[in-house]
Amino acid sequence: MNAHFDVAIIGAGPAGLVLAKELDRHANVIIFDKRTIPHKRIACAELTPPMFLVKSVQSTSSMVTNYSGKTVTQDFAGKIIDRESWQESLLNSLSKTKVHLGEEVTSIDGKHINTSKGHYSADLIVGADGPTSIVRKSLGLLISPVLPAINIKCRAINHYENTFIYFIPEIVHGYGWYFPKGEFANIGIGATSNLNNALEKFLDYLLKNGMIDKLTLYDHSAGLIPLFGMCASPIPGVALVGDAAGLTDPLTGAGISQAFESAVELAKSVKAGLGAIGYAKSIEKTYKSFLKRRHIRRKILEDKWDNLSEAVEESWFQIKKEK
Repeated sequence: MNAHFDVAIIGAGPAGLVLAKELDRHANVIIFDKRTIPHKRIACAELTPPMFLVKSVQSTSSMVTNYSGKTVTQDFAGKIIDRESWQESLLNSLSKTKVHLGEEVTSIDGKHINTSKGHYSADLIVGADGPTSIVRKSLGLLISPVLPAINIKCRAINHYENTFIYFIPEIVHGYGWYFPKGEFANIGIGATSNLNNALEKFLDYLLKNGMIDKLTLYDHSAGLIPLFGMCASPIPGVALVGDAAGLTDPLTGAGISQAFESAVELAKSVKAGLGAIGYAKSIEKTYKSFLKRRHIRRKILEDKWDNLSEAVEESWFQIKKEK
């Protein structure tokens, strides 16, 4: 006989873990993740808004955007968090939730969940499993387009209180970043071009400009940034949160706060007895217009890429302000 739960969460990333914590003592919950240690090797630059309710490693006050020989500095407060320790603490805080790590969900069929180790069912199935979501796939929803990205951690050789964004031709349809994190820094790129070649060009650029020392580079992780449209509740009894719901900003790739907020909103809806329907209405109201504007800007960036200066000045939020 299959084990039955009120809520089954697929994915133990930030969205899944926040949802599990919010529902831990309010419902019969199970959470799955195919990784045995899901908080390790996270592909993320870890920049969040300053009001984000997670302890910061470092605060930042401005963003420096570099493109076509130009430099634009604008006030842009934020903070860099340590996602690994945050997600580990969320996981360890779960007391009632059944936690099944190292168990891959292979398909969803109605209320039924098939995994590499067994079969389960739930009144509400939640896809919190990122841009390649098996929940989306099982329902026939798009899991593309996506933007490949890679993040490298390094020991910082200078102290900065601002984030750096770099648009260079080799990082096609994307950008490079340098985000300070105390004694360390997150460096990475998201691009449609060959990642290895683009990363090599970017690191050479940073080296020549005194931002890094190649000997300090260590630890890298790769991931995908979803660029597909938003979908919070495709059918009754199923909800999508975070990256799986397409809530990631398609222009910047930022998605931590959306993962957190969507998980909290779904938990509120579940506790109020509204389930996925109430959640979907709230999420659409919060994010639909914003994401529509950002998708338009991403298209401008891609369509005008051959004229990089024009592409950036007509799309990037720190240069062309939204009305």
